[in-house]
Amino acid sequence: MFVAQSALAAEWSGFYIGVHVGGVTGDIDWTSVSEDTGYIDLLPGDSLGVSPDGVLGGAQLGYNFAMSNWLFGIEGTFAGMDFDDTADNPFAVGDEFIQSDIEWLGTVAARLGFTMGDTLLYAKGGWAVADVNTYHEDYAGGRQGFYSTSENHNGWVAGAGIEHAIAQDVSVALEYNYIDLGEQEHSGLATTPPWDGLVVNDVEAQIHTATVRLNWHFNPL
Repeated sequence: MFVAQSALAAEWSGFYIGVHVGGVTGDIDWTSVSEDTGYIDLLPGDSLGVSPDGVLGGAQLGYNFAMSNWLFGIEGTFAGMDFDDTADNPFAVGDEFIQSDIEWLGTVAARLGFTMGDTLLYAKGGWAVADVNTYHEDYAGGRQGFYSTSENHNGWVAGAGIEHAIAQDVSVALEYNYIDLGEQEHSGLATTPPWDGLVVNDVEAQIHTATVRLNWHFNPL
């Protein structure tokens, strides 16, 4: 166990690998840039969006360096997500819907923590990347027009957690993260018979995650 004060650095320092699972919520917002395209009812400046909820699961790999009661580290994570939502287009004349989803999320972050025997309190911050997908369809009386987009968004992550050793080389943690994936231009070819046109939207996304983590530590001699 991570008990003896004299062994704190030796116990917490070193590489670790783990898995995590939890919930995710957030917002994905669109602002139209392109002119009206056939049956797709969006004009420049029109804003709309969705607020998905879902689940995620993935893995983490990191390294800690503990000095006295302070801990410094770096960590990378990757998670798959079931995170999507659908909403009506409020600017449509007829029946139209929009859909957004994120399928995966990656982060690389620095960690700063304070150890209290078997327990670690920490904060983290760094880089985040995720794929953001959008879909828009006019389905009045059957499919009249549609398009889809997919872009990788780069942004940042900030979070905090509490970790507790349950065995010599095993710990569990609860962690919260806020991820701002910034704004990215999305473009897609709209199929709107009898002609096609390019639709361009500015898409931004912010998400919150809460996870339970299990880590295995490989401490240096």
